[in-house]
Amino acid sequence: MDLSDYVFFDAGLFIGALFKDDARYAEARPLVESGRNGDLKVCTTTGILSEIYAALTWTGAPFPRTPEDAATAVRLLIEAPSQIKVIPEDSGVGLKMVELAEKHRLKARRIHDARHAATVILKGVSHVYTYDTDDWKAFMPDGLIIVGPNSVLSKLK
Repeated sequence: MDLSDYVFFDAGLFIGALFKDDARYAEARPLVESGRNGDLKVCTTTGILSEIYAALTWTGAPFPRTPEDAATAVRLLIEAPSQIKVIPEDSGVGLKMVELAEKHRLKARRIHDARHAATVILKGVSHVYTYDTDDWKAFMPDGLIIVGPNSVLSKLK
């Protein structure tokens, strides 16, 4: 599966699109909808979907959702007719993940960033949309480019 013409969406894009009270909503919602309807070729990972579910059900969230509501929200993001591709992970991802983690001296929970980066790098994806630019800057030497959303681009200059 060559996904070189796709952009990768990090969890914050999806979470921002799901909450009308989220400061990112006005920007994130149209982007996610563009991915769902296929106007923008978007991919993500099962790890990101797990982060979305966790964010929705976290007891410290501004408006925590029930497991049923969170499951429905995740399903609606990726279930047909959504055109968002979920990239499968395999042992190659695991090996690339630990390579990146060691190379960038990542610790603890940052291993998840390495897993997401490894997944997209191995599938040929180079463009990333994220609100967590600091998490993704480490992987720019590995060929990843933060290209959106627009509100974060000024932070990269």
